[in-house]
Amino acid sequence: MPDFGDFLERNQVFAANVDLARLVMPASMPERLPLVLTCADPRVEPAGFLGLGTGDAGVLRNTGGRVDGRVIEDIVYLAVRLGVRMDVAVVHHTQCGTGMLADPAFRRAFAVRTGGDDMALAERAVTDPVATVRRDVAKLLADPLMTSEILASVSGHVLRLETGLVETVIEHGALAGR
Repeated sequence: MPDFGDFLERNQVFAANVDLARLVMPASMPERLPLVLTCADPRVEPAGFLGLGTGDAGVLRNTGGRVDGRVIEDIVYLAVRLGVRMDVAVVHHTQCGTGMLADPAFRRAFAVRTGGDDMALAERAVTDPVATVRRDVAKLLADPLMTSEILASVSGHVLRLETGLVETVIEHGALAGR
């Protein structure tokens, strides 16, 4: 397994070959920006499974790729800071490690260790990624901060680790008249 020094060596190759113009914030941004919300699991790398290049999309990652208050705040921040509307794709995956949070003994031990709330932790478990992606898209669409000035669209997807393919669960969620 590589250590961080290996990554720094790779960075030298990146810096020597990257189009630096792609790293500079353009004077005028496009009207809309794709944003991928997915899991922090190292097997679930959006640059790999979606073929994203530098500057193609914003990416937010957390355990399970779940929508919570921090994710909503980050989406609003990016939209306001960049002056764009976001096209958010929520991507959960099969074989997610957060499924362990469905086990009461594991969840209690984790709650004790982290000071987390047992019920809140149970809600974070991804045991059925189709169901959790539906819930998270609905949560985004229902949040009062997700106005039409912030959010252009929301879609929901599942990455099947067994095949490497992304399945669309919700093509375009619509804001309720905001």
